Amino acid sequence: MTNADMIHQLRVELWNLSYTQWKTHTLFSIQWWSLIALIVISYAIWWVIVDKRRLSQILLFGSFVAVGRIVLDIIAVNAVLWSYDIRETPFFPSPFLHDFTLTPLALMAVYQYCHSWKKFLIWNGVATGIISYVFFPLLIKFHFLTLYHWNLFYSFVLIFGIGAFSRWVLLGILDLQQKRQ
Repeated sequence: MTNADMIHQLRVELWNLSYTQWKTHTLFSIQWWSLIALIVISYAIWWVIVDKRRLSQILLFGSFVAVGRIVLDIIAVNAVLWSYDIRETPFFPSPFLHDFTLTPLALMAVYQYCHSWKKFLIWNGVATGIISYVFFPLLIKFHFLTLYHWNLFYSFVLIFGIGAFSRWVLLGILDLQQKRQ
């Protein structure tokens, strides 16, 4: 058996264990319903506060943040830096709460209300601090998330960087678009 075959076999076993765990212990549990509720409530609040006149621009910014966040999650979960004990879906990583909801929605609100770099960086730091030092510890405390070889400071730095880089890219695109008109 080659290394590739052994890796494939281990992945099949991991999938079977993970899916069985999710189906028998996670799906429809109170923790699972609380995740679903948190996701739905987060989007409802965001929809109320988002500037509909700038919706496409704000969504593009949020898409950049989501891509950065999912890349970070894929790397970290595969490198066993953290794991999700309660997931919305049986798939790894489980992207909805962290990658597609919490971080993008929070940073889209920051992007919407902060028009200067200085104000954006300050509020990006505040939002990232709340995500890293309030929300993540709550997820750990209630057994949604387990950190292995990871420090919350790393999350702060990387999410802050994802937000700043996303704004820089978007402003560059908007500037290029404006010059072409």
